[in-house]
Amino acid sequence: EVGVSFIQKLQMATTAGNNVQVIAVQGNFDDCQKLVKQASQNKEVLNSLHGVSISSANSINIGRLFPQIVYYFTSYAKLVEQKEIKEGDKVNFVVPTGNFGDILAGYYAKKLGLPVGRLICASNTNNVLTDFFNTGTYSIHRAFTPTISPSMDILISSNLERLLFMESNYSDTFVNQMMHDLKENGEYHVAESVMNRIKETFCGYWTSEEECRKTIAELFRQ
Repeated sequence: EVGVSFIQKLQMATTAGNNVQVIAVQGNFDDCQKLVKQASQNKEVLNSLHGVSISSANSINIGRLFPQIVYYFTSYAKLVEQKEIKEGDKVNFVVPTGNFGDILAGYYAKKLGLPVGRLICASNTNNVLTDFFNTGTYSIHRAFTPTISPSMDILISSNLERLLFMESNYSDTFVNQMMHDLKENGEYHVAESVMNRIKETFCGYWTSEEECRKTIAELFRQ
């Protein structure tokens, strides 16, 4: 079975909260995220809210990333405490990702001074991020594949915009151009100078569904 499980679907669709409205979308994560972004920028929607702000519970909202930064510091502190490393040693983190949120929190941790070596972006069959790190071209001209890891089944990784912003010396003009190219052409190409800075920290790999299932089974048996 691919996608969310039956229980997960019920958790989302059958809430009893009287201040909650559930809306099902015929589509995937990218379709939902696009709707939220459009709503937060649509004047007709905003004018109808009478001053109430629209937010998101996923990592479009940078408030989602801030607590995740703590994971990296906590992990590092435990490694020092367990004498796996000495304080000051660099550590690599492998992070499965689709929307690029949690791994970006690792990048922020590094910027805050944590001794991070490499941040290794792990993808599944929807390997748009792996291709980006290897080629510098982000392209959504590819098949979308529902998998057993639905939170990774994403073709438009929102938080990559934040990385591009920081590694382009905080150039909103550059990021706007990349996002415009993505919207109009379905792809964008990042200059080699920017990619070289990104590759100092990031690299990307992916695995097939068959290999993923096999690894889960092996670890479970161990």
